[in-house]
Amino acid sequence: MNFQTVLRKHLRFLLLGGLAAGTALTVKLQQAAPAKEDFEVPMRLAGSMPAVEVMVNGKGPFVFGIDTGAQGMARVDSALVEKLGLKTSGSVQGTDPSGRGPRAMATVRVESLEIGGLRFSDIEAATRDYNLSPRMPKIDGILTLNLLSEYLVTLDFRGKVVRAAKGELPKAPDVQTYRSEGGIPMVELTVGTATLDARIDTGNGIGAFVLPTSLAEKLSFIGEQTTVGRARSVSGEMEIKSGQVRETIRFAGEEFLEPSVTYPALGEAANIGSKALADFTVTFDPRNSRLRLTGDAAERSK
Repeated sequence: MNFQTVLRKHLRFLLLGGLAAGTALTVKLQQAAPAKEDFEVPMRLAGSMPAVEVMVNGKGPFVFGIDTGAQGMARVDSALVEKLGLKTSGSVQGTDPSGRGPRAMATVRVESLEIGGLRFSDIEAATRDYNLSPRMPKIDGILTLNLLSEYLVTLDFRGKVVRAAKGELPKAPDVQTYRSEGGIPMVELTVGTATLDARIDTGNGIGAFVLPTSLAEKLSFIGEQTTVGRARSVSGEMEIKSGQVRETIRFAGEEFLEPSVTYPALGEAANIGSKALADFTVTFDPRNSRLRLTGDAAERSK
């Protein structure tokens, strides 16, 4: 199955935004025939975001990114909504982590999403145009951890494989408990001597570690910082800067030496993007809010 790699979330570490707190979107799982309780499918890279092929209402395949930084169950690009004739079912409020500038987003009812033979039915998905930039490849939609909340979800970036299977991660030294923010994993990130909350956001392709300006300005940069562009969120537009720092970054038992950081983050929490995970396998256990990160951080240090 061939298709172009796609990405919408470049220079937008949360353009897609989270659905506002309290938004209730439901999903009903229905096993395909023959019954499927897991899947293992090739990982496509939509820029640096993991992506898979998805059948929507029995049609496709279409390219959907896997965005651990998004809430709700799924998102569908407005062009796909028109192509499939999906009916508007309501609306939700879209926000970014700053909590500013909420805006209404239409929702559509999707009869089925099928990934590697595993079928999810009766899904309400937010929709808008996720392909505004002509310079960026196309993406048809977004899948979230909430959709796969009954499964162990493994993103093997090195092996280019995505797996979902029944089970749970054990309580073990190499397994970290995280806090769920509407389905988004929140972990403790240490930058030098500072510790702060950080969202693991595979939909963020702009930088490995996106930090609040208040922290970034205290770090020891190696060489000049560069302006990498401007990003637009639902609350406005901002200049994005990046540079390598002397401080070591640590999370989930891994160390990143002299890493590159990007700022500003939206809000006071940091953001761990897909670029930080490029040499790792990360397994999420949404039911127990646990994760395991395995790989070699040394290759991501510089």
